[in-house]
Amino acid sequence: MTLPTGFSSSSTNASRQVKTGFRSQGERPPSALRLILSSDFGDLQVWEFTGPRAVVIGRGGEASLILQDNDDYRAVSGYHCVIELSRNRAYLRDLGSLNGTFLNGHLVSRREEDRIYGVAVRGFGVKLKDGDVITLAGLFSFRVGLVDEASFGPLSLSSTEVAPLCPSCGRPHNPVPLSKYNDVLCSDCRPNPLASLKLLKAGLNRRILTLDPLKGLRITRTLGRGSTSAVFLAEKKDNSKMQMALKVMSPAVSENEWARKSFLREVAIGRALKHSNVTKLYDFGYYGGAYFYLMEFCPGGNSEEKRLENGGVLEPEAALRIIIPVLDGLHYIHNVKLAAVRIDSELAPESRGLVHRDLKPANIFLGGPDGTVPKIADIGVGKLYKSTDSYSNTRTGSVAGSPATMPRQQVINFKHAGPEVDIWAAAASLYKLLTGEYPRDFPDGQDPWRVVLNRPPIPVLKRGRRLGHHLAMALDEALVDNPVIKHQSAQSLKTSLIKAAHLDGLIKEISE
Repeated sequence: MTLPTGFSSSSTNASRQVKTGFRSQGERPPSALRLILSSDFGDLQVWEFTGPRAVVIGRGGEASLILQDNDDYRAVSGYHCVIELSRNRAYLRDLGSLNGTFLNGHLVSRREEDRIYGVAVRGFGVKLKDGDVITLAGLFSFRVGLVDEASFGPLSLSSTEVAPLCPSCGRPHNPVPLSKYNDVLCSDCRPNPLASLKLLKAGLNRRILTLDPLKGLRITRTLGRGSTSAVFLAEKKDNSKMQMALKVMSPAVSENEWARKSFLREVAIGRALKHSNVTKLYDFGYYGGAYFYLMEFCPGGNSEEKRLENGGVLEPEAALRIIIPVLDGLHYIHNVKLAAVRIDSELAPESRGLVHRDLKPANIFLGGPDGTVPKIADIGVGKLYKSTDSYSNTRTGSVAGSPATMPRQQVINFKHAGPEVDIWAAAASLYKLLTGEYPRDFPDGQDPWRVVLNRPPIPVLKRGRRLGHHLAMALDEALVDNPVIKHQSAQSLKTSLIKAAHLDGLIKEISE
């Protein structure tokens, strides 16, 4: 066999190239881990090492596996990475390479601190498993084989394809190329966000760096599940027992570029928002196409759940104590200054102001230690409205959000909707909490968008709920959306509601 240009090895035989880790031909240890690195760069080559030892890979003359020092391999450092091989474990560590060491398609480390979607990546040893793929500088890959020398079990040295098992259902896949990571959900499990959690656990066991935010967490239960994502309750295993909500997006969705960028965009903006009435987003990561983020857990649930638990409606004072702080949160996000954020390779300009565009009772959570602090959540369809039009989360011709809490202006011009649509939605959410109904009825079989465009909101007192005259009048005025929405700022609606509540004797002490 001919050794491809660029590789060198200390010994050869008729079937394969081997560089042994033994200086002598004496008897091998009765219990030791054997490392087999195979590559299909040209013809099949194989390098073998037996621990304990350090296997250095690079262009340097004293490396254990040497790449020739020529222009074809300049991207590989002289001493690029090392595999620390003990009697029972193997760890991969980058040695400060300029162009990086990758494991299963994920960056282990490189010389300068890198950032993947805002996640800091630093060099730590990553545990290797049989079947892993190591890639140097994005150029070529080695398949890892590990076997206990005492067992001398059969080895599979195929370097071009493997048949991994689905981390969720356990069924084998079709063979995947050498350059792909091993942990992949099968076609049946890929659309299932619950299966994604098992995929993340598999990656965590491999010590994948992008999953570091999940370290030290225990998943206790499922909080909710949609068609594209699921939310779990996670708890720290340390003495703090801190609880967080873990939102996971399925790989089937992340394959859609728009959906994936929407998710990452929500993360980038969410991490920048700091207000007591906006849910906190702590960290995020990804593996095998499954993206996740960790956010503040709100033990009080959302305001829609609270309404239902209370028999379908809330008392006016209780509803106002939810919506008025929400207006404070809206005032903040409508005026917040956001520094430039990077999503994939796209850098958003610095901007001022974000429009939520999907505010509703189900997106108003109750957080804080006692579950009573109103917090705005789910900014996935939000828009930077004082920015360039090119940086938007809106596909041409699309309308996203909930028609039940959407004014006419948002349907007519969704992409360029301003803060007033959120203010209208806040009034519509108050209407729902007070009456159990939305401002408009949506008959079966009728296009909901046409209903929004053609039917005015129903006066709140016609819903049969006894409310104070001033509050009812203030709410009806706030829900007028033809030809314009009355309140153009959150503070304007807040002032109107507080004044009406005082006149009706609903709230004795509340500050503006």
